[in-house]
Amino acid sequence: MKHIEILDAEGNVTNVIVADEAFAQQQHPGAWRVAAVQPVREPAPVLRRITRLAFLSRFADSEAVAIDLASIGATAQAAGMRRYMSKVNAATFIDLDRADTRAGVQALEAAAMLPAGRALQILDAPVQPSEEYRG
Repeated sequence: MKHIEILDAEGNVTNVIVADEAFAQQQHPGAWRVAAVQPVREPAPVLRRITRLAFLSRFADSEAVAIDLASIGATAQAAGMRRYMSKVNAATFIDLDRADTRAGVQALEAAAMLPAGRALQILDAPVQPSEEYRG
């Protein structure tokens, strides 16, 4: 399939269609040409959406325990941790490229809930087929 320019009697382009040459000739005999420049199709964006279970599984057990322990109590830090986890648990899926997802995991590292460098490992590891959200 190509972009075909449909021409008027003076040779001016009146329309552009996507078709093969046989169709163009059948529908517009002698009044068409293949467009000189074919549009470049942008690749579809790669969605990095994973299930909640897959997201939580990206944390080591020791990291998950540290996060859970930090959520206990009546401090602002504990309430913030509970709020973050309630968002994770309420989500339909986790978008690893979403700004608030990235900020939340990086905040866990900044609060020493995760070792240095772990936030990017969790966020940027390739999405495995078993992790993909297929909703």
